Amino acid sequence: MQTAFLQAPLAKKLLRDNLIVIFTISLLALLSFLLVSAYVAQKDLRATSIYQANTLAANLDDNLDDADLRPARKLILNTSFAPDVLGITVYDKKGSPKISWDSVEYFGKVENLSSIPVPNNSTVHAQTSLRRDYLDVLVPMANGTTTTGFLQMHISLNSFYKDFALHLVLGLLALAVATLTAAYLLTQRQISRLAPVFELSRIVEQVSVTGDYSLRAHHHDSNELGSLSQHFNKIMSHIESWESVVQIEADERLVEEQRMTILDNHDSLTKLPNRHYFHRLLTSSVEHAVESQQLAALAFIDIDHFRALNDLYGYDAGDLILATMANRLCAVLRNTDTLCRVDGDEFAAIFPDIGSIEMAQILADRLVQAVQEPLILRGKKLTITASVGVACCPLHGKEQRLYLHNTDLALKEAKYSGTNTWRIFSATTAQADAQLALQVNI
Repeated sequence: MQTAFLQAPLAKKLLRDNLIVIFTISLLALLSFLLVSAYVAQKDLRATSIYQANTLAANLDDNLDDADLRPARKLILNTSFAPDVLGITVYDKKGSPKISWDSVEYFGKVENLSSIPVPNNSTVHAQTSLRRDYLDVLVPMANGTTTTGFLQMHISLNSFYKDFALHLVLGLLALAVATLTAAYLLTQRQISRLAPVFELSRIVEQVSVTGDYSLRAHHHDSNELGSLSQHFNKIMSHIESWESVVQIEADERLVEEQRMTILDNHDSLTKLPNRHYFHRLLTSSVEHAVESQQLAALAFIDIDHFRALNDLYGYDAGDLILATMANRLCAVLRNTDTLCRVDGDEFAAIFPDIGSIEMAQILADRLVQAVQEPLILRGKKLTITASVGVACCPLHGKEQRLYLHNTDLALKEAKYSGTNTWRIFSATTAQADAQLALQVNI
């Protein structure tokens, strides 16, 4: 038999459930049959044993002579050859034992036996009592209507138990074969009937994993559940259409959100991060530098004489100069550095983890050299310069406002030095600013 269909998880569950149900019902039926058979068998055993005892009692009544018990013993011995007879005892009408035979000692002494209670005349009839290992049969011996004694026989139940055990074993074997066969055939039939459901389950699982709503189920015309596949395909088609519309709307919304984010955080002319973005990034850079004690740097880059150039060549030329300078500055920065446009002609560069003051000086010099490369504007070759001021954190300030102030002082010092140069903030820079402030106040 082919068992490939049993590899499906649901098929295994159906087979297990079918096995449990069929086995349970069959087992109950088997037990009921065995109980009925045992009841009938014990009734037959009682009837047979009573008949055997009555026959022996009738023969013994004619041969029971107190002077010579040998004929009676011979009759008992002949009867003892019958299978399953364990013991025979003869009692007189008062219930006292006269002859006793058992399968171990044969004819033993009756003095060791106890008397039995004599039944009333109104109840003198054959009696049976089922023990654990044997059946006890007690029948009266009568001469006409007068009771002359009693005969007791013990019949072994070994044959009864063997037959019961044999029937039980055979029944269980038949039960196992029938249960497995019936469960297998029933499961196979159920799987065939439920083929559309299995296919739908497989497709639903694929859709949940891949999110592909274009999957469709095959149509089963000959199956009662075939219409289920048609309705499922219609539902999938509606979901696919709805998902397409939702996806388009989501993409448009995402594009719009990205556009708004760019507009909120970037300069429209140079495409660089704007002042808002600069301050958020600077806050993070200062916190990281202070916590990790890693040296960071901040540079302010100011285009020299930009207002004059703007007035001379026009605003369009000024925008071109700014865009060109933004590209040049970005080209000389490291991958970890960030250039922002914070004012009209002023840029700011954030340098995380520069390692040393020397690296800050190298980066500042790169910025100055990048700006002063010749620029062709309206057919004229121009040389534009920039002043750069640099401060380091936490060396020149652990608090953001002081950090910005010291960077601005370094930029002012670079401008006072003749432009087209850079300066790193130092104690001299702070002293010069203090003297300048004093002169202004005077």
